[in-house]
Amino acid sequence: MCVIPKIKFLVRYYKSDILFLCETIVQVNKIEEFRYLLGYDSCFAPVRNSRGGGIALFWRNMVNCSIVNYLANHISAKIEEVNRGAWMFTGFYGFPEIGRRRDSWNFICGLARQTSLPWCLMGDFNDILHADEKKGMATRPNWLIRGFRKAVQDAGLIDVHMEGYPFTWFKSLDTTHAVEEKLDRALVTNFWMHMFPNAKLENLVAPSSDHFPILLDKTSVA
Repeated sequence: MCVIPKIKFLVRYYKSDILFLCETIVQVNKIEEFRYLLGYDSCFAPVRNSRGGGIALFWRNMVNCSIVNYLANHISAKIEEVNRGAWMFTGFYGFPEIGRRRDSWNFICGLARQTSLPWCLMGDFNDILHADEKKGMATRPNWLIRGFRKAVQDAGLIDVHMEGYPFTWFKSLDTTHAVEEKLDRALVTNFWMHMFPNAKLENLVAPSSDHFPILLDKTSVA
């Protein structure tokens, strides 16, 4: 609960209409309390299958949002806009275990086959696309980087350039064991990029956990 005031400040400051949270580590009934505290009108959260994890999606009434499908590690919602039409948003939490990386990659490709709408896939992927997206400690094995990159390509997704600090996750800062990685990002299809050509992704660097929040502004002025 101690992070909720910090998230509430970010929500009010940036006036975000949709919020996706990863690793909530709370039961579904607690998400409704979060919705009230954060000032959103609606929310949805799948049941957690383990002690960790947990995801949730929040949105305001001004957003025409309908949940399409979900599992413990993703929520897909159809967003309908009067002037632009419909598109798909998926909040995603990649499996953190190295032994399940291929499951994450296959899952992303499977999601891509399920929609013909412009699509935005956003969240904590627990993977990196390039070696320079990690700083400190041992380097990420090349097979992991190649596997994730191939899944993104096979799914027809584009990595949205992120402005600001290049890393979104950290551990043991200011020690000899410090490590930072870009685990959080937004991936979109060409159709989505054409729908929102001025979209901008920003790393807010506002620590309330070991991840920095990222903000996707799809109406940013070029």
